[in-house]
Amino acid sequence: MSDPGNETPDAQRSWALLRVGGKAEAAGGIPTIPSPASGQNGPVRYALGPHGEARLLLPLAAGEDPRILHGAPSLDVDICWLVTGRNGPIRFLDLICRTSELEAVFARVADHIVGRVGSGAGCVDAAHMTIEEFRRLLLRPPASQVTIPRVAGLVGELLVLKRLLDLSPEAWKSWSGPTGARHDFTRGMTALEVKATLGRGRTKVMINGLEQLAEPDGGRLCLLHFELEAVTDGPLTVSSLGRAVIGSASEPERVVDLLAAAGCTDVDGEDWNRTAFRVENETLYEVRSEFPRLVSSMLPTDAVPGISDVSYTVDLAIATSFRLDRMQAGELEALLIP
Repeated sequence: MSDPGNETPDAQRSWALLRVGGKAEAAGGIPTIPSPASGQNGPVRYALGPHGEARLLLPLAAGEDPRILHGAPSLDVDICWLVTGRNGPIRFLDLICRTSELEAVFARVADHIVGRVGSGAGCVDAAHMTIEEFRRLLLRPPASQVTIPRVAGLVGELLVLKRLLDLSPEAWKSWSGPTGARHDFTRGMTALEVKATLGRGRTKVMINGLEQLAEPDGGRLCLLHFELEAVTDGPLTVSSLGRAVIGSASEPERVVDLLAAAGCTDVDGEDWNRTAFRVENETLYEVRSEFPRLVSSMLPTDAVPGISDVSYTVDLAIATSFRLDRMQAGELEALLIP
């Protein structure tokens, strides 16, 4: 299995790159990305099905018999012939995931297969062992956990990221939230937290933890609030914004990794694109002394022993005196550019 920090893409990263047209090499006219593992007839390849489905192509040796393999209701097992070089067509074991809800499971299947092939197993044996191990998961697709507020939150962050990338293709380096950082965007001593609520006039935002509205030591923190309206055929979707930021970044594969860390392994996934949005209003605030917040520095060190994971609501309607104007917003964006 590939390391997320490795230059060689893993399954989810590869499919995401293929969906936006990145780093593909043709195999029989099909865009593919070679995996780090090779069989006797070349590398195992990540590819997409005719409708963008996640797909894994395993080159078969002359003696390998794929008839021991059995698919599942959402997993097709087939054989195809593709020309990948000058030595004529090669027979491939063709695995296609037909259900987007199962793609995360199929990615684990693909990574395990690639790992086994890389350790010397034959392609058929590697696929057979792995599919049997994961068969129960392949038969029972997980229920979606992508809520509309979660989609809106990612749309807000991607909208900011797109604006920054329009200024510099290196700006993806400032998107720190998916890596577990305290704030969504960080550069030097400047930090930005992004919040999105559904509906115009909704000014109450959820704050997660006692440090989310604590400014960096000796630095500056701002909060950008988007009021988003869910509308049919709206201009803002995870798909449109995700493709835009991947295509604009100096290292698109790193943005794919950040999206995956944020929980979105496929920007075109149905769960992430059930809703489209438009911006009804946006307001930028500077978080400083007297801003309505609760941070750990306000509490006595021994006030709440054993208490963690604190969440609370802030009504930004009472924070009007902390608003910043458009010129100040532009200055903030400049500070977040590498």
